[in-house]
Amino acid sequence: MNKFLKSAAALALAAGLAACGSASSTTNTKSSAAASSAAATAEATEAPATSGTYTVTNKTGEKVTELYFYLNGSDDKGENYAQDGLDDGAVLTVNKNVDESEAAEYAEKGMTVEYTTEGGTNAVVFDNLHLEEAPLILKPAADIESGATPFLETEATASAEAN
Repeated sequence: MNKFLKSAAALALAAGLAACGSASSTTNTKSSAAASSAAATAEATEAPATSGTYTVTNKTGEKVTELYFYLNGSDDKGENYAQDGLDDGAVLTVNKNVDESEAAEYAEKGMTVEYTTEGGTNAVVFDNLHLEEAPLILKPAADIESGATPFLETEATASAEAN
């Protein structure tokens, strides 16, 4: 009988501890869900970016004489970032800034990146760029028309081009 009482007591103790663990686990799950929800709400209410910085490398094979970053659908291309010319192989840092009043529209619509070379070739290299920090590689218009990624270069493509 003594063994029976000890076994029953041990079983009751184990059940009690398991119940405590379950309550704690449920509380932790609820806390994690609340924290995730709060983080998602904070992200959703975060103000859209008002600036972007792009490190542009010209690999078109020609001098670029015009380079524009402008709101998709706009007739106004804005500033020519290559007004002094961008030689083949040259690198240019473009800082694109917009007013807070325009930021939401840029976030929604994105930007077009367009260039013209000294030889007269015109190419739209991207039509959904956002205000961010990113490297951009300007490729020849023929590469863009063939569907090749117009301006991003990975380590693999850099390695292949070097060989």
